[in-house]
Amino acid sequence: MQPEDNALTRMSLADACFTYLSHNASNWLPKPPGTVTLYSNVGTSLAGLVVERVTQMPYEYYVKEKILIPLVVHSEPVDYNIRGTIKPGWEFIRNLFRENFVQDRDLGASVAAYYQGSLAFELGGGWFDQSRTKPYDVETLQLVFSTSKGLVAAAVALAVQRGLLDYSALVTRYWPEYGQNGKENTTVADIMSHRAGLPYISKPFEQFLDWTAMIHTLEQMAPLWSPGSAHGYHAYTYGWLAGELIRRVDPKKRSLGQFIREEMSDPINFEFFIGLPINQEYRVSPVELSENIKQNINESNIGLVALFNDPRTHRAEIPAANGIATASSIARLYSALNTDLDGGKFKRLLNEDIL
Repeated sequence: MQPEDNALTRMSLADACFTYLSHNASNWLPKPPGTVTLYSNVGTSLAGLVVERVTQMPYEYYVKEKILIPLVVHSEPVDYNIRGTIKPGWEFIRNLFRENFVQDRDLGASVAAYYQGSLAFELGGGWFDQSRTKPYDVETLQLVFSTSKGLVAAAVALAVQRGLLDYSALVTRYWPEYGQNGKENTTVADIMSHRAGLPYISKPFEQFLDWTAMIHTLEQMAPLWSPGSAHGYHAYTYGWLAGELIRRVDPKKRSLGQFIREEMSDPINFEFFIGLPINQEYRVSPVELSENIKQNINESNIGLVALFNDPRTHRAEIPAANGIATASSIARLYSALNTDLDGGKFKRLLNEDIL
């Protein structure tokens, strides 16, 4: 059966042909590295012939009436969405940062640095997620995994500076329930230097979201070695151990995340969350694994990424692993540890003796 020969049918068929031929022409044309835009002359020409034959009207008239333009085939924006600020003398950073996207090393990323207490550069680029519809910018929040440990260590150092903690003191001085099953002689320094003998914890990830449950588990565990006698990376336990010490000695009995916000983040003006406020979730770029990484890690770790992309995980306090921040906030934190910021407007967090 022949389709009904009317103007509407011809127009619909023309639309379909134009879209198909123009779009698929991109597969016939080369895409040099770094190419931003390719105008599909081949596709446009073929589409034009089809339009004239099917619609029985001049191609130019069809384009004008239908408000069609030659299809622009995008590979990436010319600057890969790179936006931000760079002070004079640091311009070379932009090209280095851009190379990450040219070489397809990053979907989205940000980079920042402070120099002598002032922001030297802050750039964001690429895409927020795999949909590639929203740019990744300097305000995008990112899960930074073990980078969180540096923030935790700084919070403990601040507590030591204020006389709330002593590195050489026994943990039981502040946390009596910890002194069970061979952990009685553990010092604060043992915990902070990954020498406490509790390098891992065998619990379902769901329980990681429950602070009280994790603390009770740690209290009852026996160390794998005599505390202080050996070293082993405390991937998750580091944060709970240090965080519970903070909670125990803080006069206000705040959680570690709240202590950091009120005593560090707010006074110095940076965003580094342990326990993300729900109203900030929309800013968090999901963790995406490249195909290369997927091929080099086991299946359990791939599944773990989905758990870390869960908003419930973001809201929980898993201090050694679920910090969420911007690049400039991480840079600002580390600068503030030993330098006044912004021309002396913000005073450094730690003194020379503590460092």
